[in-house]
Amino acid sequence: MMEYDNATIGTGTIIEPDVRVGFRYHPQCGPTTIGANSILRSGTIVYGDVELGNYFQSGHYTVIRAKVRTGDYCTVCNQSTLEGIIRMGTGVRIMSHCYIPSRTWFGNHVFLGPGVTILNSRYPGRLPDIPTPRGPTIEDEVMIGGGVTIMAGVTIGARSFVAAGSVITKDIPPCSFVKGCPGRIEPLSAKLDVEMDRTLTIQSRDLWHPDHDWSQVDWPDDWQESR
Repeated sequence: MMEYDNATIGTGTIIEPDVRVGFRYHPQCGPTTIGANSILRSGTIVYGDVELGNYFQSGHYTVIRAKVRTGDYCTVCNQSTLEGIIRMGTGVRIMSHCYIPSRTWFGNHVFLGPGVTILNSRYPGRLPDIPTPRGPTIEDEVMIGGGVTIMAGVTIGARSFVAAGSVITKDIPPCSFVKGCPGRIEPLSAKLDVEMDRTLTIQSRDLWHPDHDWSQVDWPDDWQESR
């Protein structure tokens, strides 16, 4: 284990330049723990009182505030924010430009497409949140498309599929297909009622990791050369 000021970093973890780990947001805050074989990319800031599992990956300029706890193989991509007091299971993958508020709960093998916005208050500044602001509960094997907005306090049931651009305003039963604004709930089709692809949610490294095998990385064969 590598020892940092107010942080313990697991073996094999890569910390790029311009990363701050264990940020002391108050004088008595606890340390940050980051598991083995992770990578924190430049611009990332991780507060104290954070526990990240093995094979965690951050993109550039990711913000992870206090009291976030993740399982293994979690990813938070470029310029996404976790506002603290968030629980993530194993294999949660959050793409770029997502906003996750406090008191949001994720199960295992959950995917959030780019630009997803999650809220934890329905009437901010007008009506009190009783007993406290609360984000959604997103259960196991949920797929959420890009640009989705999820309102405070809802539950998205296991294995549901939320189409890109949808707005979720109420609880979603397990194994549902949701589309539109507000989201319309339909039964999940047979072709989508399958286990989440583990190659999507369980990744030891991404395409841009320095240890990635670049021999298979190139432009598609059917792309024409530029003129």
